[in-house]
Amino acid sequence: MKVHVISGDADGERGGAPCICMDDVEGLCLKGDVWTPIILLVPLVLGVDKVNARYLPSLWATFTFPQSLGILGGKHGASTYFVGVQGDHTFYLDPHEVQQVAVVSSEDPDVNTSSYHCSFVRKMPLNAIDPSLALGFYCIGRGDFEDLCKRASELEKDSNGAPMFTVIRSSQKDTRPKADTIGPVNLDQPEEDWQIL
Repeated sequence: MKVHVISGDADGERGGAPCICMDDVEGLCLKGDVWTPIILLVPLVLGVDKVNARYLPSLWATFTFPQSLGILGGKHGASTYFVGVQGDHTFYLDPHEVQQVAVVSSEDPDVNTSSYHCSFVRKMPLNAIDPSLALGFYCIGRGDFEDLCKRASELEKDSNGAPMFTVIRSSQKDTRPKADTIGPVNLDQPEEDWQIL
């Protein structure tokens, strides 16, 4: 299994929405015709003190992806692992809660496995989670990865210009001139009331 942390933007620089580069991930996972399963982590900062409300629909939608592992994040002052959503609430596990180990064996099939389960459901409003978080996705095969990219691209289109993350095919640099590139200046032309500073 591979683990890959998504960062940067389409130019490979830091900043902007994190960008899943399909060619990069396929390069990590494909050896001939064999796909190595991968966990993709997408670290995000979706606000200053709280999650910006424009990201909540997209955040909620990621839980519906079959590849979703949930969200590594927290609430103020505590780390949590968000595993699902229902309505406006998210359900979470507290990694700091200590549980007794239950040793299950064929000799003792009646062992107490209550520590495998939570005694009560922990939930909180989705808009109350800390804005610094990481989305997790697990792609067991190439089809899973392609489906994740398709779903993420659809989510990006529905984001009203503020995607949480983006998907591109290739990370090759764009060598076309940018719109703000200035060409050579011809000083022999009349200036027509313009001054070159």
